Amino acid sequence: MAGKERWDNVCTEGNTCALTGAAAFFAGIPDAAMVVNGPLWCYFYALRYLEKSCPNISNRLFCTQTDHTAVVYGTEEYLLEVLQSLRQSSRPAVLLIENSCAVSLIGDDLAGIAAQADMPCPVVCMDSGGLIGGFWEGYRTAAKAYLAAMPLKSRGQVEPHTVNLLGGTAGYYNAANDIQELQRILELAGYQVLACPGAGSSTEEIAAMTRAELNLVIHQELGQDMALFLQREYGMPYLALLPPYGLEGSRLWLKTIGQTLGRGEQSLPAVQREIDSLYGRLRPATRELQRQWGELWFERTLIAAPSSVAFGLAQALYTEWADTGPLTVVAQGGIPSYPAPTGLDTLLDGQTDSPAVARQLAAMRAGLLLASSNETAILQQRAAPAVICQNIALPVYDEVILTELPFMGLRGACHMTERLWNQYIRCCLGGK
Repeated sequence: MAGKERWDNVCTEGNTCALTGAAAFFAGIPDAAMVVNGPLWCYFYALRYLEKSCPNISNRLFCTQTDHTAVVYGTEEYLLEVLQSLRQSSRPAVLLIENSCAVSLIGDDLAGIAAQADMPCPVVCMDSGGLIGGFWEGYRTAAKAYLAAMPLKSRGQVEPHTVNLLGGTAGYYNAANDIQELQRILELAGYQVLACPGAGSSTEEIAAMTRAELNLVIHQELGQDMALFLQREYGMPYLALLPPYGLEGSRLWLKTIGQTLGRGEQSLPAVQREIDSLYGRLRPATRELQRQWGELWFERTLIAAPSSVAFGLAQALYTEWADTGPLTVVAQGGIPSYPAPTGLDTLLDGQTDSPAVARQLAAMRAGLLLASSNETAILQQRAAPAVICQNIALPVYDEVILTELPFMGLRGACHMTERLWNQYIRCCLGGK
């Protein structure tokens, strides 16, 4: 067990189970399939979490539907039935079989059962219930198991101006749009993205990712271990920076990548032209808003999200988007090793500081909450109408996203500025 504190938080409001995290990594590989060896409840829990970002995930996610008898006498019969059906109806490039919490306790030989089924593809087997932790532990364990089962091509000759993105996932809010924007601004700077393991790349693309010059870790809590493994086993260097939020944050992110690859600022002219163009739209618009509604000012701000997202947004909010009183960050998934965001007053660990988080929410009477629908619901129950709430993390029950607007990158900077100002104006009008 990862520890009592982590066990207490599994499947609670700020986290999901490791089974969901492992499924999220494989869901991000389009030619992979997954089998949940457990009850329907665990299956639907993961399905509901992932299908907002992967609408067709039910075509690749299956369940053995074990019952109490299987938990006592074993799941072999249930699992073989699903594998035989899958063998006849689907040809995945790789298959994940993951045990739920209860099934993990009986110690079935998953690899042996898969061998009986004579599956025509590599099979990754793992225990992934809450016994090993939450979403982040499940994702990292699945990524490690995948790389062990699916060796990459030898590094060979490196292609110049190529990178990989590590730690992306459909399990984060609005993540697909953010990945798309990161690829766009990297291409704008002259780089080609070869692979995003767990975030859209096929098994073939992942196998060839060793040709890249550099691995870029998007979310440290998910991708750092993968980066270290690829550095150790394949000699690939990596860079783990704060995710690029805001215009200046995005420019600094690309500049640092250029410096790491020895390109200096050669890659920035096209990026700078787009930034200048966006400032040309943003500055007159925000000046006009300031004349009518005053400065974009929040009495206090609380940001609760996966740690990389929370740190990156806190940095952009304080330095680019708004003025605020005390700034509190709740880092879910553990405290990251990034430098603390500018202006940070209080940093809480979302996994172990639940009472302190509750006190922070209780103290909010006005200001800005960047979090999930869970924190928003708590404030609504406590009647805090002067708090502006913006979703940045799952779960989200009070909003649907059908557009391709990101939160990260250059387009994300305009999108977030638009969202913050529009909500601020509605709040000023008393019409949240």
